[in-house]
Amino acid sequence: MRLLFQPLFISTLLLLSVQAKSGILEISWPTPNPKQEKPSTPYPKVLTKSIKNTKLPVYIPSHYRYDKKMSVVAGDYFYTIIVEEGKHIISIVGDRTFQEERPANRDFEKIVNNHQEVEFTQEEGMMSADFNRHGVNYSITVECEEPKSDPHCSSELFITNLYNQLIMVGGHP
Repeated sequence: MRLLFQPLFISTLLLLSVQAKSGILEISWPTPNPKQEKPSTPYPKVLTKSIKNTKLPVYIPSHYRYDKKMSVVAGDYFYTIIVEEGKHIISIVGDRTFQEERPANRDFEKIVNNHQEVEFTQEEGMMSADFNRHGVNYSITVECEEPKSDPHCSSELFITNLYNQLIMVGGHP
């Protein structure tokens, strides 16, 4: 009986989806709460002062957003944030300075559209995550003193967690 019910159920769902009407989905978004838009604790001056004129969104893993010992270098179209943590250094880079226009080529478009959201790589004692958002190239890199024995550089787990914790802390899209 179960073997008969399952194909019948799937066929019914397919038939209903074919008969469904298409159109524009209207969404009523809730009004943003201004208290939720700003951090409850101000970010360190080293961060806010450096990125205030940056013309791209600035991302940092949420765990490091209040680290007052971070180093920040920023311009209109780039930024680099460096956090030293024990025996490894974390750098977060955003860069729009070398963006080129894409050629109108279907094969090239297929390659770009099939590109992964984020690429994790391990090379020369470093682990990195490279991705593109808002037309900006971003990179998170972890460099370790002892890369073969330090799990921060020998496993993707740490860099994946950093990527998953990214929050926008300033800049202008």
